Amino acid sequence: MNAADLFSPHDARPGIPPARVPWIPVAAFLAIAAGLGWLVCLPLWLGDGLASPLFPVGAAALMATPTLAALAVTFATVPRGSRARYLGLIPFRPVGRKIALFLLAPVALFAIAFGAMALAHVAGWSLIDPGMTALAAQLQAIGGPDTLTFVVVQFVLAPVAIVQATVLAFGEELGWRGYLTTALAPLGFWPSAAIIGVVWGLWHAPVILLGYNFARPDAVGLALMCVFTLLVGVLLQWTRYATRSVWPAAVAHGALNTAFAYPLWWASAGADPLWGSAVGIPGWILLATTIVILVLTRAFRPAPDWTPRPDPRAAGA
Repeated sequence: MNAADLFSPHDARPGIPPARVPWIPVAAFLAIAAGLGWLVCLPLWLGDGLASPLFPVGAAALMATPTLAALAVTFATVPRGSRARYLGLIPFRPVGRKIALFLLAPVALFAIAFGAMALAHVAGWSLIDPGMTALAAQLQAIGGPDTLTFVVVQFVLAPVAIVQATVLAFGEELGWRGYLTTALAPLGFWPSAAIIGVVWGLWHAPVILLGYNFARPDAVGLALMCVFTLLVGVLLQWTRYATRSVWPAAVAHGALNTAFAYPLWWASAGADPLWGSAVGIPGWILLATTIVILVLTRAFRPAPDWTPRPDPRAAGA
């Protein structure tokens, strides 16, 4: 897949798709996203880090910075009539693929999340705690319900949680799978996906270097995050190419953030996230397997052109 595959001929506008990578605007986008990311996380670094009561606010603000960067650069460099398409906000067609991904992405990501937990258990990397001891202790400490009630309620409310997570995830996706995917499209699908995946991982530095996700507040933790975002990024970028829209990527990202948290309730005390979580090696294996399956089944192809065709019967009218 290449730049021409990212847009239907019907979408042709000035600068869409770009003839070459606009490296200066891309550099500006990355600088703004990274700079704002560190700025909004500064209170965490000056305070108690991940234990800070401001962490949820800081994390949510961090997720909005790629959108702010994308809007700033897009409004400064992309012609007015091309901006929405450049960012993948429109068109809404092909509708069928979008609806399919809206419905299938959460199911697939929950399957990967719990599949990773099962793989870690079977491989002996991290054993499942059927009694959910750690969760029970947390609920008891705050006077919450019993673990069974809590888990049942959370699964019932999973669709609501996905919607809420999608709103936050959109803040990232408009930047990575919106602006940056279009800007780097001249490089081709795989090179651009690799670059965006690594950059996306490095952008998480303000929280990864506090110990988020891998409990490794160092360069190793950041490198591990880059492996994860590289694999996930390929799948999210595929949704952009498959639908020519950023919306399925936002839903998939929101579903991922929701689904990957659920298996942690069964994690054994002291389990290493690298070996026992979906963001670690078990998840990497299943994500890579998913990519291979999509490649072998030729699912990595652009959306069909939905440009209206003239009715041949009307030719002689």
